[in-house]
Amino acid sequence: MSNAPASLAQHFETPDGFTGHFGWLCGFSADDRFLNDALERFSHQQANQRAYAGETLLALMLDPRAIQITPVEVPGLLHLPWAKADLPFNLMHAKVAVLGYRSTNKSDAWCLRLLVSTGNWTRQTLEQSLDLIWRLDVCSDELVVPTEATQQVRTDICSAWSLLLWLREHYDDRALLANPLTAKAVADMDAILLKQVKPKASGLNARFFDNRKASLLAQLPARVVYASGRETARNYLAMGSGFYESSMPGEHASVPLSIIRRLRGEEGEPRLLTATSTLDLFVNEASCQGIAAAAANLTAASVSVRPAAQPAYFPDVQKRTLHAKFIFSASETGHSEKTASPWLYLGSGNLTRQGFTLKMGRSTGNLEAGVVFAPTPLNWYPAKSGGTDPESIGYYLPIQWEQECVPETLQQGKDLEVGSEVFSAAPVAYLMWRDTDTPEQGWLSADDRSRGDYSVLDTSRQPCAYVEGQGFAWCGPRPRQVVVSWQDAGTTHVMTVPVLDGFGRLAATELPEISLEDAWMQLDSFPQSPSEEELPNAFDDSKRSADKQVAIAPGKEAARYPIRQIMELIEGIAAKQTALEPRDWPVWCARLEQSLIQAAGCGLLQQFLALEINPIHALRQPAFRPCFAETADHPEGKRYETALSNIEAHWKLDTSHPLGVLP
Repeated sequence: MSNAPASLAQHFETPDGFTGHFGWLCGFSADDRFLNDALERFSHQQANQRAYAGETLLALMLDPRAIQITPVEVPGLLHLPWAKADLPFNLMHAKVAVLGYRSTNKSDAWCLRLLVSTGNWTRQTLEQSLDLIWRLDVCSDELVVPTEATQQVRTDICSAWSLLLWLREHYDDRALLANPLTAKAVADMDAILLKQVKPKASGLNARFFDNRKASLLAQLPARVVYASGRETARNYLAMGSGFYESSMPGEHASVPLSIIRRLRGEEGEPRLLTATSTLDLFVNEASCQGIAAAAANLTAASVSVRPAAQPAYFPDVQKRTLHAKFIFSASETGHSEKTASPWLYLGSGNLTRQGFTLKMGRSTGNLEAGVVFAPTPLNWYPAKSGGTDPESIGYYLPIQWEQECVPETLQQGKDLEVGSEVFSAAPVAYLMWRDTDTPEQGWLSADDRSRGDYSVLDTSRQPCAYVEGQGFAWCGPRPRQVVVSWQDAGTTHVMTVPVLDGFGRLAATELPEISLEDAWMQLDSFPQSPSEEELPNAFDDSKRSADKQVAIAPGKEAARYPIRQIMELIEGIAAKQTALEPRDWPVWCARLEQSLIQAAGCGLLQQFLALEINPIHALRQPAFRPCFAETADHPEGKRYETALSNIEAHWKLDTSHPLGVLP
């Protein structure tokens, strides 16, 4: 496996010197195992750390009939529900990601990554399928004096971004904007793409394309000419697909044959394939739908049906099924071992009418996306037979010329089954938690953007009592998410919605009680997150904060000097925060507020507070603040003072004398 190309999840890894900031994904399906893997690579935070932070790092838009994936199952992810009435497509099948990274060293440096995948965001893609991925990166320093190659990358990313922007209009993003840090990350990424990445009059066409206005097949010839820079007729064509449509009378293998006709210029397009070209169609022998009954038609058209190759870098015992959708064409010349004038299509569109020959439409074409590009010429065959050779075409595509399918071995397999129930937006996208004076009880209420009537269900799936002006009464510790129920057209719907705590954390784990010493350790280690071992289990709500409380022996605590410890804490905070840059300030304010409130019950702090002195007041002084947050006249200063006020409220300092102010 050491020579294997990067897996789909590995393409979420951060570039050197960067950290994951925010990203958008769309796809047909996904699962929690893949997404937790991808998020850990994207953020370098494990699940407990992401659940503790309560921020959204990836927004996911799946086919509306996909089962909901909750932020408790995948901390740091928000699966957006469908917000519109009608579906504008047969299936939402495009598999695209645009990921944003920010520099860990330079204040304004960033990197964007585009992923176009043939595989779903699932473990099956990693472990059982043969799939393809196309990736582009662009960083801010490349835009200072952009090359033509950089301009092309900008054009491609913006084309993909236009698809994601269109999709965002159809999904409910209210919960995405609930956490202020997440809302800022979304706005930052939008601004980068709109104001910095979007090229101005570059005159370039995008290699990325989708089928909202025209089918992939209708666009294919022109895309090939642009990507390859020539109208050369090649003498080899390979097509592959993980799914072919079921056999229909008179339409055996209609889509592969339509592609051949288009590329040969039989319908008025440029002639990109010779009349005597070698034609290969790669399939899953055990599940190739209508191809199983089309052997005679394909043979008559000189098309060889072949099983997909198993790359040598995968273990022999790990036979994978073809899921990739691709079209590869090049010329084989007698004087060279390399592919000549190669081009490649890869994307979400299977070689079916819904996936390739129809434009997007309700009950007709899926929403599909892909790319056409000219790869570097590679060797037709590996240097060593059966070996792994990154210089050969078989390293990148599951094609081979040693085996051909026997018609008797081809099986139709199962057709794709899609459910009918849509994961629709609830009247409320998230609920806000408010503590009561009674332990293990609280109120759940909505913001002003909720719409319509709904009920909140308790852990027994019974409706919670609603009190006007307060919200829904919840008995028990703050939940990370709850189930809401509502009626629409006489049908009862249910959906899980996340809960926002008083710190603006979404679907977050409990904040454990800590000592002042541990609070300082959390602040001093900023921007690093607390270690996973110190935090509540992201997947086990039965272990509440009491299991994580810090026990300090009375004798040890009494031996400390409360005044000295508090003074050192205030001085340490001042020294730390005056050295911060504006980009880190929102996260710092959240860390400061959370850490000091977590320490509110610390015995050493209680000894100091018995003196009726407010130490937080010192942090309001300009000398203890960075220049960009010295006053509340600026958003940074206002956010900081709000955090200090919340700390003072939890420490019950309303009657204490301000530290540093003479009586």
